[in-house]
Amino acid sequence: MKQFDSSNTTLRQRQLVLALATAFSALGVDAHAQGSDSALPEIVVSTPTESELKRAGTAGGRLNLTPLETPASVTAITGETIRERGYQTLLDAQTRAPGITSVPFSGNGNNSLSARGFYGPNSISQLYDGMQLYNAGGVVTFPFDPWNVDRVEFLNGPASVLYGTGFIGGAINVIPKKPDFNRAANEVQLSAGSFGTWRQAIDSTGPLNDQWAYRISASHVGSDGWMERGRSDSTTVSAALAWQATKDLTLTLSNDYGDINPGSYEGTPISGGSVIQSLRYRNFNVDDAQVRFTENRTYLRARYQATPDVVFNNDVYLIKHERRYKETYTYTYNPTTGNVLRSNYRDIVGYQTQYGDHGYATIDSQLWGRKNQLVAGFDFNRSVYDRNDNTNASGNFPGSTTVSAASFSPGSFAQGTTASMRYLYRVTVDQAGLFLQDRYQLSERWSVSGGMRGDNYQTRRDDNLTGITSSGNTNAMSWNGGVVFNPVRDTALYAQYAVASDPATSLASISASQMQYALSRGKQVEAGVKQSLWDGKLDWTLAAYRIIKSDLLTPNINNTAISDTVGQQSSRGLEASIAIRPARDWRIEANASILQARFDDFVASVNGRPTSLRGYRPQFVPKRTGNLFVAWNFLPQWEVRSGAHYVSDRYSDNTNVSRLPAYTVLDAGLAWRVNERLKFDLRIDNLADKVYAASTYAGTATQWVLGAPRSYTLTMNYGF
Repeated sequence: MKQFDSSNTTLRQRQLVLALATAFSALGVDAHAQGSDSALPEIVVSTPTESELKRAGTAGGRLNLTPLETPASVTAITGETIRERGYQTLLDAQTRAPGITSVPFSGNGNNSLSARGFYGPNSISQLYDGMQLYNAGGVVTFPFDPWNVDRVEFLNGPASVLYGTGFIGGAINVIPKKPDFNRAANEVQLSAGSFGTWRQAIDSTGPLNDQWAYRISASHVGSDGWMERGRSDSTTVSAALAWQATKDLTLTLSNDYGDINPGSYEGTPISGGSVIQSLRYRNFNVDDAQVRFTENRTYLRARYQATPDVVFNNDVYLIKHERRYKETYTYTYNPTTGNVLRSNYRDIVGYQTQYGDHGYATIDSQLWGRKNQLVAGFDFNRSVYDRNDNTNASGNFPGSTTVSAASFSPGSFAQGTTASMRYLYRVTVDQAGLFLQDRYQLSERWSVSGGMRGDNYQTRRDDNLTGITSSGNTNAMSWNGGVVFNPVRDTALYAQYAVASDPATSLASISASQMQYALSRGKQVEAGVKQSLWDGKLDWTLAAYRIIKSDLLTPNINNTAISDTVGQQSSRGLEASIAIRPARDWRIEANASILQARFDDFVASVNGRPTSLRGYRPQFVPKRTGNLFVAWNFLPQWEVRSGAHYVSDRYSDNTNVSRLPAYTVLDAGLAWRVNERLKFDLRIDNLADKVYAASTYAGTATQWVLGAPRSYTLTMNYGF
């Protein structure tokens, strides 16, 4: 919405401005001019609203279908939307999607998710530009910064047909910005916030000539942290060079680097199931704690348009990841003495290298006079993980110290343990997979789609301490089939059945004893409705599902270093979303999920005794989630917004004893777009200063990882 100021123009100039504005309005283009000696009436230029349900994407597969054409629950959030709402991390944006919640602590890279009754990177995998990192030890840290994101795509429910094992709960694909052949664009971002938080970022793209284009994005965030000794620091740099070799062949070389120092905060001790207010801001880790993750991804992508209806795509890539932990991460408060027992002094260095080739062809054709779309492809991967740590013979991290909560002194790591780091093992995973996906338009109203995939996983573990080599070999078959019916325009009814698999544990760091439980099987049935009304001004979706997963592993109740076998786990639920523009200056978005997850067949060892946990809820799974976002353009260049994020109670252990309370976090923002190039944004997170447990370590009943208190962030974006 634009307004013309004509305080210094002549009548003829004003008439010209009005004529141009009218022409631009007719073409659906925003107009802006500076004018003359009397104020012109406000001219509002509006463009048709594009329904997200009609925007093609790759969330549901490689056929580039719209959500209305896809028989599954798919959602996409653009990078522009993420940045406009002021989300500082990708995790903030991901948890605003339907049914997605986070379980952040440094042991999983502060980046683990829960969806549809399942938790962790072995069930809800995250990809970067379609590439999956085999998460050694369940750790996923990249990507973490939304600055270089073009969009984030969500597929709720099984995605093994697309990517292989590890996707029964869902898949999240973060797609970065690409080089732009059409125009040059540059943008910088500077922000300052509470707790000494500073951010600098730059993005530059454009054509170098008719054949070459580039993109460079870099960002840096540093903060003193909201807790004591909470200093954190992260840097990300992405670069891509695209070459239009011929009119049909494009090659893109990309490199993405991330260096994350997330700080040493591992949680706050609790007493009687609640936070001790005097300890809310205390960091009980040792003074010389080190937590750091570095990752570098390089890939060469080729796209060849063989004919107007046949396209070949291929990615060759190399991923290197280093993880470092040196800290104590378990804290137990004694209300009688006022002391805190610190235990689990871990010293870990892990190195992982993954490389492979991923390719597929898309073929559009006519079959029996109807449109048919086919994808056929392959995957080859090798992952090598070297683990060094200071665990003892039982697989636990030794060492402890007792400190005063009132007169706390952090001390050093060496005061807690004398156990030295050792080179423990190397795990090598070789994967090969073939996949097919197809969609056929039966009639104007009916379409069917389906896919199938076969994978072979060969694992080898070389134990450096014993000299023993263990091997495993397993096959995985996945398939799905779905139907979409369009009773009226822009309305889709759908149903789908899917069979998928998850690794029972992280294949990249699997133990010799776990190789016999290599894969867990799962199946889902889902049905739903999607509709776009009022020329895209109202979109809504509703999905119902049931998932059954069998033969899985879960951490032992009394010793998380070992695992228990679960015969069957299931979930069922409803997910709904709505996006509406009731007036030209208003936007309202909301989503909610209702979920029932349970163990159907699980006899666990609790305090040394076999105990049935049938009917118990799996750890870190909420029963309900909800999100609300409201924005109002109350003046031509001004927007005010607010949001709410709700998560019901969860349990950190499978015996449902250690409960994390439900919470609702509110945020608010005010944006001023000075002109097309310059924008200021003020964001307030945790508006009500809610004290809440964002997560905790699995099985831990003595501490919570608290969410950040109220904070303010002022951001400036400038394009040139």
